[in-house]
Amino acid sequence: MIRTRTLLTLGTALLISSAGAIAHPAHALSEHWANLVTYYHWGQEDNFSAVTADDHFNARGMGYEWIRTKEAWVLVEPTDTNRQKPLILFYNSARGDYMSTATADGIASALSAGYVRKGVQGYIWKDRQPGTVPLHQYWNPDREDNFAAASPEGTASAESAHYQWVRIEGYVRPGTAF
Repeated sequence: MIRTRTLLTLGTALLISSAGAIAHPAHALSEHWANLVTYYHWGQEDNFSAVTADDHFNARGMGYEWIRTKEAWVLVEPTDTNRQKPLILFYNSARGDYMSTATADGIASALSAGYVRKGVQGYIWKDRQPGTVPLHQYWNPDREDNFAAASPEGTASAESAHYQWVRIEGYVRPGTAF
């Protein structure tokens, strides 16, 4: 029975992946963690931090290219609401810019600039915890693009493209943590 169930599971996974339904690496480590993945749209010069299945679907459907899968890990649901806060996705259609933010300043900035709230992507820590790294918010005024980065590659990419550091949104597990 176990062997049959295992073979059915493997067969289903193979069938789905061969049909093209899995177009990127799995974005969920477990039921508790989700991978924050960086996408980029070359025409709009927009970075998009995707976490949820809807985020990935929208990114691919709108012509974004997958850039980095190991940016960070966020919690799917909070485990301690006193120490964690939601990472919220906003979108500005006039700019063609997605923005992930978790701070009161970030939310106020997004709303005052005409961004629309799309939903909660996951949960991050308010303060540094053991094994976490900062999730940095960057802004490029020439591109009118926000960029959330936690990995050394992400922050180097932002800085080399002349993004300005804005704030720390909170703290996440590094993309290489698992």
